[in-house]
Amino acid sequence: MAQTWRVEQAMTILDRYLLRELAGAWLIGLAVFSGFLMVGEVLRKSIELLFELHAPASEVFRWVLLALPYIVVWSIPITTLFSVVMTIGRMSHDLEITALLATGISFQRLLFPIGGLSLLVSFLSFWLNAFVVPPTYGAADALLWKYRERVGVTTGLFIAEPPKSPRLILSANRFDPEKGELQDLWLLETMEKGERVYLEARKAVWKGNRWEFYNGFVQIIAPDKPMVRERFENLSRPTSLRPPTELSADKKRLAPNRLTLTALSAEIERMKKWDVPREVLTEYVVEWHNRFSMSLSCFVLAMLGAPIALKLRRGGGIAVGVSVVFFLLYYLVWNIGCQLGESGKVPAAIGSHLPNIIGLISVCVILVKLR
Repeated sequence: MAQTWRVEQAMTILDRYLLRELAGAWLIGLAVFSGFLMVGEVLRKSIELLFELHAPASEVFRWVLLALPYIVVWSIPITTLFSVVMTIGRMSHDLEITALLATGISFQRLLFPIGGLSLLVSFLSFWLNAFVVPPTYGAADALLWKYRERVGVTTGLFIAEPPKSPRLILSANRFDPEKGELQDLWLLETMEKGERVYLEARKAVWKGNRWEFYNGFVQIIAPDKPMVRERFENLSRPTSLRPPTELSADKKRLAPNRLTLTALSAEIERMKKWDVPREVLTEYVVEWHNRFSMSLSCFVLAMLGAPIALKLRRGGGIAVGVSVVFFLLYYLVWNIGCQLGESGKVPAAIGSHLPNIIGLISVCVILVKLR
């Protein structure tokens, strides 16, 4: 009985020690990798706002604050991987792991505090990614867009009107308010008789009192009628889409990656009721799954990093290098999976979670070999 109590007390001390080491490395990693992203993303756009778009310094500072949650969310997965590789690598190098194994403590037992901390971090990442980042970075993007609009071409227009129950949805990659021109756009509109019109075009230009569409196709979905789809080089048709002078920058916030998880779920249901074409709907469905897959990546990368660090027996710069390489591989597979999901070649859930599926299978194989 006393011996069992001593073992449990020793394991509690070990868990606390591991958690303390992991937490310290995690905070260091968050500062390092957030700093890297700040230099690449935030600094570049801050310079654009301040010197090219001539925004006041207060607006630049506001943009940085709004963009900060986005930077933190993207830093969390690689930070979690780094903390595990750093901690286990150092303990292995200092023979602490060897000493623990000699006392009968399995390496699998060491994964309990690592898994617990990484799951906690996954929940934090999920909360930020689902409810904090979309509105804050959407506001940051809208702020940047507002100043870009003053000097001409801007990117990423998304409109849903009216917002709560839209009869018209528009997405365009580029928008030039001075020329009254949209590029690479799709438009979905419900007409008075219940018909739904889906239109894709390379370009749309405001002429006179209406939009002219070029090089695309129009698809009419009517109740109890066969679907009609026709290609066109030039199409002039009435639409409730407003003139370019009335398209405002705050509409940028309604892009799928700028919607909270709740709003995104509601938008997907609305699009299903509208019979939106699959190629449009899948973009939203994949984004919905991404909120979960990116959060789960913290746990998957942590479980992968621990046995790899055990083999490396190194910390420091090696930990940074290994973390960057593995995260880039994860990001590559994740991008491929998202592309496959959006194209309909695999289910959206499989495409979005592809790197997590591969990672968890790899963890199982590695742990079996370690026995």
